[in-house]
Formats: sequence, structure tokens, C-alpha cells
Amino acid sequence: MEDIRLLRGRTFDGQNMIENAEIGINIKSGIIEYVDEINGKNNLDITILPGLIDTHIHFFGSESDQLIDWVLTDNVLLTIKSVYDAEALLDAGFTTVRTMGDKVSLGMSKAEKLRILKGPRIISSGYSIAETGGNDDPKFLSHELSKEFSYSYYCDSPWECRKAVRMNIRNGAESIKAYSSRSFVGGGKLKTELTVDELSAISDEAHVAHLKAAAHSYGPDAIQNSLDANFDSIEHGLGITEDQAEFMKKKDIFYVPTLSVYRAKVSSNQERNELVKKHFEKDISIAFNAGVKIATGTDFLGTRNEPHGLNASEIIYLSEFTGNIYALKAATSLAAECLGLNNIGFVKKGFQADIISVKGDPLKEITKVRRGNVIFVMKKGEIIKDIENLIK
Repeated sequence: MEDIRLLRGRTFDGQNMIENAEIGINIKSGIIEYVDEINGKNNLDITILPGLIDTHIHFFGSESDQLIDWVLTDNVLLTIKSVYDAEALLDAGFTTVRTMGDKVSLGMSKAEKLRILKGPRIISSGYSIAETGGNDDPKFLSHELSKEFSYSYYCDSPWECRKAVRMNIRNGAESIKAYSSRSFVGGGKLKTELTVDELSAISDEAHVAHLKAAAHSYGPDAIQNSLDANFDSIEHGLGITEDQAEFMKKKDIFYVPTLSVYRAKVSSNQERNELVKKHFEKDISIAFNAGVKIATGTDFLGTRNEPHGLNASEIIYLSEFTGNIYALKAATSLAAECLGLNNIGFVKKGFQADIISVKGDPLKEITKVRRGNVIFVMKKGEIIKDIENLIK
């Protein structure tokens, strides 16, 4: 037993709460050997959980919320800032994140795998995929400079879209993200982006490579195009309809509503504000009541208004619509399923030992998942943070 480390206490295993459990972790393999419910009173008011997962972030390395800074910040500076952000995420209990378009996460993902980056497991989508002149295309630059400095590939046919996916895969991407609509970053009114044929080429090329395809979708038309194109998750999903939710439930398509980013940003764009208002008043309830699987994703960039390390806000906001236990699932087991990862997201035998502990009981008080309450972090069986000396 000398190779086994033990954790004991109240445990949310990714699906259910166990009032008192003993968890045996193999320190050589980083795998959970067993989880046993044990008798006796648990005197510690802490809760053990699977490592938290944010399925939608960016490493932009900028304090600003302006597109010009996202694309023109010096690469060395943005990398150093993003490494700091990765450390903050891990300290906050996030052991896995998926990036959805940026310049540095592919390299950071490789560094994390080599254990030279202290941060969460990074499932990088590489560069996002959009149409020319579309979302996040810095039109204050010439087209050639835009292509050089942007964190997106710009495509104008199914074959160009396939090539963009192949470039991402060549560079090490483990997920693919495309824009089926504009957002409001670059200004202008909401519109669909990329045709269904182009979107279908993207998702097909991703699926051939056994990768998940995620669609940034604002408005019911963009959502429908993404569903018709066989994407695996709808990101943001402002304006979802009941029929679309029923289809997503039937086809096992995930919904990532990114509530935190809308609470973080104040906009003067009335069209955006109306969509966001409906998002909180109707969209989440439509998806949840239809039985659509929901995963937590903040869309945080690492800017001053969306700082990495505060990503547990998404769990708290989602709980207002789903209840606490579902919100915890959405940040652990459901999030892992959304990413197509079958070895994390649970505290169960045979799973990788991504485990955290928080003060209190988040099933009763969901705010206990905030960074200040995270007292223990283990990733892949390695202890990252152990304030209370919980491990035996």
C-alpha cells in the first residue's frame, strides 16, 4: 500500500454525493484505485470533487476587451500573461480547460503535456475558423495583415474550410471551433456566417480525425445551421428554440451557454442586450427543460473583466436555472463528456486522479466552489495544492 495515497471525506463523485468516502490513489500511475463508502462520522466540513472543467475559454494575454489588443499584443507578452492565467486556473481547481481560438494555447498544451507548464490540461482548438470579413476579423488591418495577426483561419468554400481544420490538426489541435454567426466584437448587426456546406465540411473533417466540433452560434438561424451541419456542441446558443432543444436532446448535442461572459460585460449594443436578456429569461430554461446536456464554459479571455481564476462563476450562475447538483455535474462529468474525454470528470475507480477539495458543502451552498474555498488540488495524481494537509 506504500504506493497508495488516501483521501477521506464527503465526496461528490461526478454524479452523486457520498457522505463519507475513502479514495485510494496510485501515486505512480495517477489513477484512482478505489472509492469506498465508509462508516463513521466525518468531522471535516470539506467536500471532495472531480477537478473542475471549463469547456470554453481563450488565452488572449491582454488586459483589454478590445479586438485590436487581442490580435496585436506582442506574442511574448501574451504568452507570459497566459502562463500566469493557466496557473490561476489550476489554483482555482480547474484541472481541464478547452480553448476556443487563440494564438498560444497549442504551444501551452504541448508544454503542459511535457510537464513544463503548471496549469490545467489544455484541450486546444488552435485557431478558430470563420469566413473572410467575419467574426473577429480585424478589419482595421489589410486582409493580408489580418490573416497574419489574427487567431482565426478565414475560409470561403468547403475545401478552404477543410484545409483550415487540417492545418489545426497538423499543429496539434484536439478540438475544432467554428463561427456559424457573428457576435458583436467587430461591430455591426448579427448575421449568420459560413454556409451549411462550409460548416458541414468543418464538422466532417473534425469527425474523421475523431475530434469534437463546436459552433459559436448567436441566433436561431445560426443555431439551426450548426445543427444541420452536425456539430457536437452549440456555444453561447443565444436564441435557441424549443424545437432546436428537442433536436439537440435527441442527437445528444451539448449546450454551452457561457453565462459568465454576459454577466461580466456591459454593452451599448441594443441587439446584443436583447438577446442576452432572453438568454437568461428563456434560453437556459428551454434547454434544461428539454433535457439537453449542458456543460460549463465561461468564454473568459483573461482580461481584466474576465480574469482566469474566477471561472467557477459559471457553475454558480448555471445553478440558478438547474439546481446545485446539476451545475456540479455540468462542470465535471458532463463537461468531460462534452469534450469526449472518458477518463476524467468522475471520482471513480479507473479514472485519472484529477481531484479537488473545497471548504463546506457546495451541494448546499454552491458558492463554495469559488477559488478562495479551494484548499486541495490534485492533477493526474500529482498534488498541486494542499493547504489543509488532506492527503495521507
